[in-house]
Amino acid sequence: MKIGICAPSTPFTCEDAARVTALATATHPTAELVFHDQCFTESGHFAGSDAERLEAFVDLANEPAFDAIWFVRGGYGACRIAEDAALRLKGAARDKLYMGYSDAGNLMGALYRAGIGRVAHGPMPADIRREGGDAAVKRALDWMVHANPAALEPH
Repeated sequence: MKIGICAPSTPFTCEDAARVTALATATHPTAELVFHDQCFTESGHFAGSDAERLEAFVDLANEPAFDAIWFVRGGYGACRIAEDAALRLKGAARDKLYMGYSDAGNLMGALYRAGIGRVAHGPMPADIRREGGDAAVKRALDWMVHANPAALEPH
């Protein structure tokens, strides 16, 4: 499974991306994580300008080679591109899984309203920074890669 990762809100670090990639390689060897370069761009507190964040998401979502799109982290910003993003998505975007939470919920809500893809409220790569973050990232990968019901919270 090929998972495209973008930052519709705030940036990520190359070091944390390497940690997430190493964990995925060790626990989910069939998952190929592709961090868009835009994840590491900074413009104020955003991961690039609105246009850069929009382009990165649309490029990954419209790319047929990707099976899923994973939002790297939350923070204000996704709401600024959500409506425009949903309008620019094409056929390949409709078959993907999209995962994130926090401000990414604005973008996932726009996708849901437009009938695009399967949205999942779940851990993001940035959770690697938290206590228990490895387990959260593994749960997200369990759901994306294997649709493992054990990855879901019981409630």
